[in-house]
Amino acid sequence: MKTVKELFRAAMGLMDELDGDGNAENRDTAEYERRTPGIVNMMISEYRILAGMKGGFVPVESPEDPVLRIPDVYVLGVMHYGLAANLLVDENPAAASFYEQRYEELRNIYFTRFGAEEGDGAIEDLYGGIEFGRFGRW
Repeated sequence: MKTVKELFRAAMGLMDELDGDGNAENRDTAEYERRTPGIVNMMISEYRILAGMKGGFVPVESPEDPVLRIPDVYVLGVMHYGLAANLLVDENPAAASFYEQRYEELRNIYFTRFGAEEGDGAIEDLYGGIEFGRFGRW
């Protein structure tokens, strides 16, 4: 399970905000780090809505918190684009737009790969035999 810090590092790498030693947490990224938990909570909520998940939402509050109930491939393969877009929206709208488009593209690809949920297989016939050319009385 990935943490907010790992997601933040991936976004900082994408935004070219790592320092000379490859660290994401530095003086230049302190504001980004403060804004990150709120943005991550928004993206977790979005994921849960799209995945049809109900209940069990655990918000993140600090960089050390794990991103619960979200697959690692989604956290580090999709969410870092959304985080970068939201962090740059005021500072660099062109880059934010690019990251947002990529986030939406990857999010859509991810969710189209989900299959439909299986039910009990029973389909209720509401039309009274119309599919065989038999019609009920009107």
